[in-house]
Amino acid sequence: MTIQNGSQDLLNFIISQANSDNKNWFGFKQQRIAGINMAYEIAKYHADKLSPEEVVDYVGRLNNAIFHKLIKAVE
Repeated sequence: MTIQNGSQDLLNFIISQANSDNKNWFGFKQQRIAGINMAYEIAKYHADKLSPEEVVDYVGRLNNAIFHKLIKAVE
């Protein structure tokens, strides 16, 4: 897969996973992919305000909140 637009490609990947028969469509592997992309995007815009560790910590908390409040709550 060639990445043309990171955010759009990631969204398309997540949509394809959600539409699959895989019950664990937003599991650990998908969260890691989303988290890595998210960390780079946040760092790109907030590198002057946040250390790399703060960005990664925030992304971890955000991924957990997304999983528990949006993914698990829907099932």
